[in-house]
Amino acid sequence: MLGAEEATTVSSNNILQPSPDGLSKPIRHVPPIPEPSDHRALRAALKKHGMSDRAAGAISTIWTNPGAVLPQVTNPQRRRVPGGYMLVVSGQVYTARLMPDPYNPRNADQVQFALAGAEGAPPAVLVSAVEHGVGEMAVQVPTPDVLIGQLAWAVQNTRLRNTPHPSIEAQGIMDPPIGVATTFFFEGDEAAPITVPLVREGSSRVSHGHRYLDVSVDDVLYNLPRSASAMDSHISRLNGYADKPADEIELTEQAAVRCAVTEFELIIGVEPDIPGTLDLSQAIKARVAQDHLNPKTKWSTASKNTSLAEECLLSALKAGVIGSEDEAKWLGGYLTRAAASTRKIPPYGDDRAAWIIHMFTTNEKTAHDAIRAPIALVLTEDEDASTRKRAVRVEGNTKLPLGIEVVSRELHGHPLFSEAKVTQFRNALKDALPRNLSTRGPWKRTKRTPQALWEAAAKELVDGMPGGPAGTELWVRAAYVLCKHGMIGGPRHDQGERSDRRPAGEVIEALLTTGAGLRHLRQSLEDDRAGLRPRRVNEQGQPMKTAAGDDVVINSEFLREKLAPKDGVVEVPITPEDGAYKRFRAAMENVKKNVRLLEDSMRNLAGVHMPDEEIPLVEQTGKPDILLLREELKAMAETADTWLIAVMEAQGGNLVDEENESDAEAS
Repeated sequence: MLGAEEATTVSSNNILQPSPDGLSKPIRHVPPIPEPSDHRALRAALKKHGMSDRAAGAISTIWTNPGAVLPQVTNPQRRRVPGGYMLVVSGQVYTARLMPDPYNPRNADQVQFALAGAEGAPPAVLVSAVEHGVGEMAVQVPTPDVLIGQLAWAVQNTRLRNTPHPSIEAQGIMDPPIGVATTFFFEGDEAAPITVPLVREGSSRVSHGHRYLDVSVDDVLYNLPRSASAMDSHISRLNGYADKPADEIELTEQAAVRCAVTEFELIIGVEPDIPGTLDLSQAIKARVAQDHLNPKTKWSTASKNTSLAEECLLSALKAGVIGSEDEAKWLGGYLTRAAASTRKIPPYGDDRAAWIIHMFTTNEKTAHDAIRAPIALVLTEDEDASTRKRAVRVEGNTKLPLGIEVVSRELHGHPLFSEAKVTQFRNALKDALPRNLSTRGPWKRTKRTPQALWEAAAKELVDGMPGGPAGTELWVRAAYVLCKHGMIGGPRHDQGERSDRRPAGEVIEALLTTGAGLRHLRQSLEDDRAGLRPRRVNEQGQPMKTAAGDDVVINSEFLREKLAPKDGVVEVPITPEDGAYKRFRAAMENVKKNVRLLEDSMRNLAGVHMPDEEIPLVEQTGKPDILLLREELKAMAETADTWLIAVMEAQGGNLVDEENESDAEAS
């Protein structure tokens, strides 16, 4: 709270410096801090409006002219949002007293979750503020240090990812930021709560403004609100820039003065069209989303989906679709596998993926309504009349990308997954899942082991119903595993007749129709749970090895060409005995072929002679080579004799009789 110390007396309307180019915002003195009595009057009005004393006190000190805001409290401005109106007051504030949103949805795709196991990841999380009284939001944070780290990361990341136009250096903050009083509560009793005006729309502008003002997160949270003298020093420093001759003031100093104050809209409440249908948190999110997700579409698809998906998870938890906060944290990626296990939650990636995908695609009413609500709030094209409503269709195709985005949190920031690989995973998983999950029978995520799930899917195959509830669940789980390991590729159109234009989902569906396919889907789950790359298995279900003793892993070619070929003709597996005979016949044919080649080569050798001579050169020279050749031929003949004796003994014959019979047949 600002004290009653002497305020600077510089006139707020005095234009000290013209803009250098005549186009930029003029450089004016920063207004002095108002009298304490003005703060007290506004604080009292806000408390009468229903705000807590803590929030009213923090908000009353941000304005350069509290007297202009005071009458608005009893007659606030109304801003239309889907489902109701936000109540706001507006006026000029000190930019250094505003705090950019630490959970800015623009940065949602950069959040690295505990589940990914990223070392040295920023302390970024997705935490939603909840309504905490009239015109006040609240966020639970572990410690002040965590909050400061999150704020510093968000401010820096926001600046890097968005440059306002026109330039803040030249024009200051053009569009009024929109914010709400927000209290950060800390776990335990060691640290007192902190209330600040949190900017929910306009964080990019304020973050850039803080850079030019040279204020840190600590300054906004602690230093400037501590006393009037701290704020006076801040204002005096900026006015010192403004007092410089026009040709001596630096560009960054000009920018600081231009950014020192800004118009600001403070949300102090909400009026829903229908009581109980819209709270302050929902109204703010809808307002921000309307600006960014509908007409502007400046957020990336990944950012949009991550932000919306987070709201869907919170909605599902509130509706009881997710049973506990621990389960919500696991699904949201906020728990490691070890942490999930200690909370008695199955710590398997395929189980989490199936859980999420079912929740985001099912038409079961409770789950569908819970997932639909946040999406419809963003997509609704509401008009300024509570009686005019437009139905929004939120179907499986609308919800599934959000579910896939939640699944992919496991990979974002993982040391083995670049951003390109995460994007590839998202696209591959969408391609590999069934096209009709929302209407594909009563499948659901169960707690069956891979073995039990395989047995149930195999029974469906025997019963002539492949791809039933068990098969679909196996399909969804295996699609996640195969896509994560890069073992199922998309359609190919560049190999002529060999091109396989089937989407990955069609290939996996074909695997459900054969015993070998089902075995490999089961193996992919078991291996992934064991931390292994999915392996090929034989008829007995045993993992196969290379000649060097390494595992033979699954790949896309094996799935598409061996297990589920595009012509539908599956290669019939052979027994080990049949395999040995096949290799023997192939080897024997190879020896015969090479003997014929050797015979031809010797004939060609004998045909080489000098001009005008009939005696071959091989009979005139090359003695060492001929001797070596003879020894090698004798060795091969002896090997053939050994084989013949062994086979005659095995068959009970006599070598001499066989030779006599051969001579007789020849004569």
